[in-house]
Amino acid sequence: MKNIISSTNNSALNDIDVISQIKQTLNDSGWVLLRGFDANLSKFSELLKQFCIELTFDPAREFADKSSQTVNAGKDPIGLHIENGNTPFPPKYVGFYSAKSAESGSQTTICDGRMLFNNMPEQLQQKWQQRVTVSRQLPAHLWRKYVATQHPNVNSDSEVNEKHLADFIAVNPNQRGTINSDGSLDYELDIQPCLVDERAEQLSEIAFANAILGPSFNYEKPSYTFLDGEKITDLMIKQTSDLAEKYTHEINWQDGDVVLIDNKRVMHGRRAIQGELADRQLFIAMGT
Repeated sequence: MKNIISSTNNSALNDIDVISQIKQTLNDSGWVLLRGFDANLSKFSELLKQFCIELTFDPAREFADKSSQTVNAGKDPIGLHIENGNTPFPPKYVGFYSAKSAESGSQTTICDGRMLFNNMPEQLQQKWQQRVTVSRQLPAHLWRKYVATQHPNVNSDSEVNEKHLADFIAVNPNQRGTINSDGSLDYELDIQPCLVDERAEQLSEIAFANAILGPSFNYEKPSYTFLDGEKITDLMIKQTSDLAEKYTHEINWQDGDVVLIDNKRVMHGRRAIQGELADRQLFIAMGT
């Protein structure tokens, strides 16, 4: 399979020729599976630093080390999404490292947003090229953690105040937020569901890449509306999800596998986990 790079002659994850192969595969297909390497959490973190100038994090996840976090999203299936797709700064790259794989189920699903967009009916293409407003309420501990990771003058979430939030909101004109009496945040963000590669010169480079089809395991389920006020219907989401399934691949994890994803092009999800959660140890790192 063209998306798999296997270790040869005891090659390491950070070997120059391996990095070159990864970059080429990401450019061609948007994702790559590294199998058979002597991987561990430290080597996985170092690999991501080869691609990311700045690492980003999800405040709802626990840290595994300074660069990566644990993945724990229950046992139910997870819909296709890009990582941090409902935040103002989704990362360019996402990596997963499977230290211990489930005996059955829990396959990670992969869908190339370019292929999906190119195979949409024209009417659906036109709809998804409109901007969308994401609305949801964020509990105090989550939005404070996120602001703390983004604000240059804040070292911990306990330091975050309304001025820091205002500074963060002002960085991106597409977001708005109001603090409630209980400390929660009513948050709105305008997103573009279809992303275009910065180097693209033609329609084929447009990718349906967002979190509209995906999960809200650690957060309140968002409301999605087009900027003209039209609500995105369950039927529209189902039509897109059903079509995406035709272009979705499954990764059957093996211990030590590493996957890198172009998060601005390729969406990922997960089949249902079978058995106990303790039978699966998956880590994530991401950045730009």
